[in-house]
Amino acid sequence: MRQCKTKNTRKVILLVIFFSIAGWWFTVGGRKMSEEHVRGFYRDYEAATLSLQPEALCNMLDDRFAGTAIVSMQGHIASTTQDKAETCESRHEQYAIHSITISPNRRSATVEISTSLDVGGTIMQIRSHSKDTLVRQNGLVRMQHDARGSVNMGHEKGAVPP
Repeated sequence: MRQCKTKNTRKVILLVIFFSIAGWWFTVGGRKMSEEHVRGFYRDYEAATLSLQPEALCNMLDDRFAGTAIVSMQGHIASTTQDKAETCESRHEQYAIHSITISPNRRSATVEISTSLDVGGTIMQIRSHSKDTLVRQNGLVRMQHDARGSVNMGHEKGAVPP
């Protein structure tokens, strides 16, 4: 009888501790912002941007995200707003590797890639298609040649021909 009472007491104590920690996290720990959190967010954001990780960037957006851009060009002002889904879709379109061909000696690779930069969503798109040659020397990968097949700057989205 006493052993049963001890087990129940332990369960109650563990539940109290669990709910206390969960309550603290919900009301204080998981919701308080600090300068360290802000700097960490932008450090992670920069790393994901530079390493072309659109999924990581999308995961950093709140479900209620709304991005607004106002662009002024040659006296014309245009504004656009995107929600999370639209923003994530445009980030997935930023680059695409179409093919990678490794040389027989495995010291170089030819890469066919498309890149895009959307300025303010639909205001202006810059698209390029290239064939790059990458080499590996002394443990580092470097771009040796960049053959831009085409660069397209315009106001409409569209594929850049290879």
